[in-house]
Amino acid sequence: MNIPGAVAAIKAFKQASKGDTVNEIEILRRTAICSVCPVRQLSTGVVSRVSQTLGVIANRHRVHRELRDYRCGVCKCALMLLIPSKVSHVDTPAELLTRPAECWVLTDEQRVGKIADKIEDGCDC
Repeated sequence: MNIPGAVAAIKAFKQASKGDTVNEIEILRRTAICSVCPVRQLSTGVVSRVSQTLGVIANRHRVHRELRDYRCGVCKCALMLLIPSKVSHVDTPAELLTRPAECWVLTDEQRVGKIADKIEDGCDC
């Protein structure tokens, strides 16, 4: 995790611990997307345990327990904090390239660009 990522995680934790999160429907939508995301990763080590602890403390909304041990494979954010967060996510150019087109973090413009690139590359999606 880089410095901006760490700052975003701290902001997300503060917001979530105050109950300042996206609404329940948005949490469910994001959870559904992250549940099948091909780039999500199992968190390991000390960072994993700290993220899980902060997530459990901060998360007053129900993010599916199956995602408790996972992080985003692109930005490395703990899903327990990322999913309910109102914090705007700013990807580096490298992160933007690796995000799947279905990712909820992407703006509509970025998503359309990724889908257009897939079609251009011969995908019949």
